[in-house]
Amino acid sequence: MTASVAPVAAAPAQSRRPRLVYRFTIAERLLHWLFTVDVVLLALSGLGLYLPPEHNPVLEKRALMHSIHIDAAIGMMVLPVLFIVLRPDIMVRLWHDVEWFDRDDWRWLRRIWIPGFLRRKPLPAQGRFNAGQKLNTIAIAAATVGFIATGVIMDYGARLPPSWSDAADTWHIWLMYLGAPLIAGHLALALLVPPTRPALRGIVTGWVRLDFVRRRHAKWAAEVAPEDTGT
Repeated sequence: MTASVAPVAAAPAQSRRPRLVYRFTIAERLLHWLFTVDVVLLALSGLGLYLPPEHNPVLEKRALMHSIHIDAAIGMMVLPVLFIVLRPDIMVRLWHDVEWFDRDDWRWLRRIWIPGFLRRKPLPAQGRFNAGQKLNTIAIAAATVGFIATGVIMDYGARLPPSWSDAADTWHIWLMYLGAPLIAGHLALALLVPPTRPALRGIVTGWVRLDFVRRRHAKWAAEVAPEDTGT
C-alpha cells in the first residue's frame, strides 16, 4: 500500500464521529512492536549486566541476563532481514518516507525549536513522517547498527586485541546514554504531549484522525484526502 492510496474512513451523514485515515499497515505496526519488545529486553538485560554489584538486584542471575541480551541482539539482527525478505514493499515504503529531506523538512527543523508563541511563521507542511520523526528513525537505526557492531566485538573480545574490546565496551555504553533520551522523548511525545498524543492511535490500530493529519502532516493529507484539503 502506498501513501497515495491510503483509505479514509467516511463518517456517516449527521455523525459527529471524526473521519479516520489509515496510516500504518499491520506489517508496519508488527515491525514497530516487535522492535519495541526487543529494545525493552535489551535495555533491561543490559542494565542487569551493567549495574555494579552493590546496586544490582539480578547479580546472581547474570548468566541469564547475558543469555537474554544475546538472544535479543540476535532477534534485533534477524528482524529487519525477515521483513526485507517477507515484506520488501513495507521496507521500501519506510525507506522512501524517511530518507529524503526536502526544503520544508529543513525549515521545519529550524523552526521547531522556537516556542509556538514566538514563531513568526507556521511550521512547514509535512508528509507521513515529519522531519523530527525522520531524524529519530535514522538515529535509532544508526544506534542499532552501532549496538550490534560493538556488541559483537565485546562478545568475541577474547579473540581480538584488547584495545578493540575496550573501545567497543566504551562505545556500547555511550550509545546507551545517547539512545536513552531518544527513547524517552519518543515516549513523552506519544503519551504525554497533547498535540502529538493522537499519533499513538496510529501505531496501535493503524488509523489516525483526519483532522490531526491535516494539522500535523498536511502534505500527506493532500495525498490521502485531497478532496478535504483546505475545506
